[in-house]
Amino acid sequence: MKSRKPSRAAAAGRVRDADKPPRAHRAPPPLITADDLRRAIFELANMLAPADVDDLLGSEDDLRARAARVDGERGKLFAAQLELAIMCLRDHAAGECPQIPYYTISMLAAALAYLIDDLDLIPDFLPRIGTLDDALVMAMALQLAEDGLRRYCTWKEIDPTPALRTPSRKA
Repeated sequence: MKSRKPSRAAAAGRVRDADKPPRAHRAPPPLITADDLRRAIFELANMLAPADVDDLLGSEDDLRARAARVDGERGKLFAAQLELAIMCLRDHAAGECPQIPYYTISMLAAALAYLIDDLDLIPDFLPRIGTLDDALVMAMALQLAEDGLRRYCTWKEIDPTPALRTPSRKA
């Protein structure tokens, strides 16, 4: 019986396969996607009434305490974002800044409503990760409301950069 030589294509395929690194295991899909967060914000924004803004502002101290649980640069960013949202909502509720779009107000109110809820996508009682989704929701809400927030900051004569910047990868 004659032994068969592998064809050139088969031999070349083996060489190419040998050059390839071993297949890595695929990472599992993320628990929370940007679409999940965006959907949560829009759902909350659609359920909130103007009077809810006053109720949310009554929880300022609790909201600040939650933001203080996030460490490092990301914690500073989260705190700056929260302060800008509270300032804007407070001025809106007082009728001092009527030129801010309702869309901006509803996005900010939805973010605060999400933050105040202990049982959200990642429950807040989980150490170190419980506030992760809260920070992400706040960042996304500010991103969605950025045009109105820049308008507000111009009116208020404040620099929006501390709250509207993106965190570095190292933080």
